[in-house]
Amino acid sequence: MSIHQATRRYDIVVAFASTKSYIWKGVMATLLLIFFGCATAPPVPVTIKHQRTPSLRDAAMPNEQPRKESAAISSGAAQSAAMPNGQSRKEPPDMSIAALVELLKKKNVISAAEGDRIITQSENQAAIEKQSIQYQVKSEVQEELPNEIEKEKTEVASAIPEWTKRFRFSGDIRLRYQDNFYNSNNAAFAEPSNPSQLLNTTINQDFYYYRVRFGPEIAVNDQLKAVIVTSTGNTSTPISTNQIMGTYLNKGNVTFDLAYLQWQPAGDFLTVWGGRMPNPWFSSVLVWARDLNFEGLALTVKKPVTKTLTPFLTLGAFPLQTDAFSHNKWLYAGQLGLETQSRQGIAAKVGVAYYYYNNVTGIKNNPLDPGATDWTAPLYQQKGNTLFNISATPNTILTALAAEFKELNVTGTLDIGFWDPYHILLLGNYVNNLGFNLSDVIQNTGNQNQTKDVIGYQIGMSVGYPAIKDFGQWQVHFDYRSIDGDAVVDAFNDSDFHLGGTNAKGWTLQGDAGLLKNVWFTIRWMTAQEINGPPLTIDVLQMDLNARF
Repeated sequence: MSIHQATRRYDIVVAFASTKSYIWKGVMATLLLIFFGCATAPPVPVTIKHQRTPSLRDAAMPNEQPRKESAAISSGAAQSAAMPNGQSRKEPPDMSIAALVELLKKKNVISAAEGDRIITQSENQAAIEKQSIQYQVKSEVQEELPNEIEKEKTEVASAIPEWTKRFRFSGDIRLRYQDNFYNSNNAAFAEPSNPSQLLNTTINQDFYYYRVRFGPEIAVNDQLKAVIVTSTGNTSTPISTNQIMGTYLNKGNVTFDLAYLQWQPAGDFLTVWGGRMPNPWFSSVLVWARDLNFEGLALTVKKPVTKTLTPFLTLGAFPLQTDAFSHNKWLYAGQLGLETQSRQGIAAKVGVAYYYYNNVTGIKNNPLDPGATDWTAPLYQQKGNTLFNISATPNTILTALAAEFKELNVTGTLDIGFWDPYHILLLGNYVNNLGFNLSDVIQNTGNQNQTKDVIGYQIGMSVGYPAIKDFGQWQVHFDYRSIDGDAVVDAFNDSDFHLGGTNAKGWTLQGDAGLLKNVWFTIRWMTAQEINGPPLTIDVLQMDLNARF
């Protein structure tokens, strides 16, 4: 009711009061009840519809008509009373009630105390209605906001090209300081691949390296994925991706460290790799270097026979060297193993592998056809294997392997996780070169004092977190190893212990500590000496800062 209508009613009441006072008093009391009742009526439920926040898709299409959502407040009292001209009746604001009460007080219709009580009740009721509306708005916003957020996510995701969702990038970077300590009593040794050069065996050296690896993993479809990883390093060594600093600020090299397809046509039951792939064997650095990757074809079959027992079989064929005359060198390998996981926090894994090297043994050149068998010399060597000169040219030395290599390798680990996340990991590794034939080696080298040194083993223990991923995580590792000169092909085993190769024994102590999420520090000390032959003792200190992303 408007002020004009209220005043008009009041005038009528005054007219009646001039004749019959009891009539206008009753009318005024009725009028007061009407206004007071409107102000103190129970709140009517309010429904508020919020306009949707414009999405990225709406912003990207300015010509598209946006969806409109109205905000409406429905009132039962307003629906029951409509103005004659068709407009909705509006409730009087608080100031209208105050003005009316003040007018009634001036006419002595109500007392001052009654007027104050009416004003107070009106204000209280307005506050209650305001709180009710705020509560309803808050409830509806809390209910609709998650749906709006999810809708926005869906719209953003639908706007991203489908092919980009199949890419997952990852990588790591490592900064290394390395100090090599040589015993002053070490003998002089020739460089195996270039006997005219001597190895440094007596002067301590320190180096600074960095290593970077980065690339995508691409889901081609539900069964096939492609992996491409570039890295630092060079093509002269297959076992390291380190890039040395101190080349007069020259730029580093970038190579393809990994480039392979992985096919899983039957889930985890069968996995097939083709290309340049990571090491598919369950093994340790006794046989294969950490950074060594393989080129060729490999497959793994594994099938759980119980909830905790899973046998596996891995087969592989890898070309090592090819030339225009089909003088090919190959590595054929197979591994049979068993993996168990118990609910009591103990896991174990064992694998028995056989590595068969084809055409890696050197063949002496015929003086009538010099150079015909130069291809039998290895493309890369470290040190330790028994070598002989295959050159038929006087005053020329071209070294090649004197023995055949058919390596039987047994690897086992025991993971004790009773105190998870702290674990104790025990490692055992054994290798035996079954292809070594002493008489053939003596014939190749002409050394009648040649011995058969074909055994290698490693035992180790790690304590702490299985993997360092966050601040405060740590691990301590210790191992002892001994690797005879012809136990494995020295080109492919650890390049850090004894600075690479075979014919060495000694121990390694390593500690890892998490500095930040995906950032950790590693310190490693290795001390090793020769098993047979002239003295060669080398200690190596490495300190690494690693970051994974």
